[in-house]
Amino acid sequence: MEEIILSIEANQSWIYLLLAAAGIVYLTLLLRAYRDLRAAVFGLERERSLQRLTRSAAMLVLVVTGLSATFVISTFASPAIPASIRPTLLPTVSLLATAVPKPGTLDADFVTATPIQASGIDGSGCANELATISSPLSNTTVRGEVQFQGAANIDNFAFYKLEYHDLNPDSTWLTISASNQPVCEGGCAGDGETLGAWDTSLVRPGQYAVQLVVTDTQSNAPLPCQILLQVVP
Repeated sequence: MEEIILSIEANQSWIYLLLAAAGIVYLTLLLRAYRDLRAAVFGLERERSLQRLTRSAAMLVLVVTGLSATFVISTFASPAIPASIRPTLLPTVSLLATAVPKPGTLDADFVTATPIQASGIDGSGCANELATISSPLSNTTVRGEVQFQGAANIDNFAFYKLEYHDLNPDSTWLTISASNQPVCEGGCAGDGETLGAWDTSLVRPGQYAVQLVVTDTQSNAPLPCQILLQVVP
């Protein structure tokens, strides 16, 4: 039922347009049938005109009912649906349309709002089994393409994103990947447990921090899961 209500809300403009066009058509037919009924002389003509008049009136009533139902659903029923049931879009285009920055450069389109210091890396958030990176482990040496495994499936899930940081105090987090589909350890709803992939050949060798940020439909997020990785050529 909620899906039907949300669909009507999303397409209400088209519904109003189609029903209004149908209303004009049946109103025209109704007036024409009424005119023919008044002009009819013979009984058979009057009977046919009356049938057309009744049919047009019935369809016009259905059109008006549809318009009224659409208005009530869009105005009163739809706003009462909890936010957790509504489909959640990613808040910014950059979360999914993530371009790959050149080695040693920062792209302003993919920075987050709050830079962190190197001493601020905290792995305690990884203890949350519903928002964690299980592989690779922190302090692991990596090269080439790194596949991140873990979970992103908190209550009222909205989206998650993987980010990396070069530990320079003047740098900010850059997006690796993001999705509005939940990820569970061992797979959930047919999905695997891969959070995303990072091509480390596009960054300079050295130590990097990676964090997983999982956000719910109310824009709340548990403590990010942060790990340290040593990138080698």
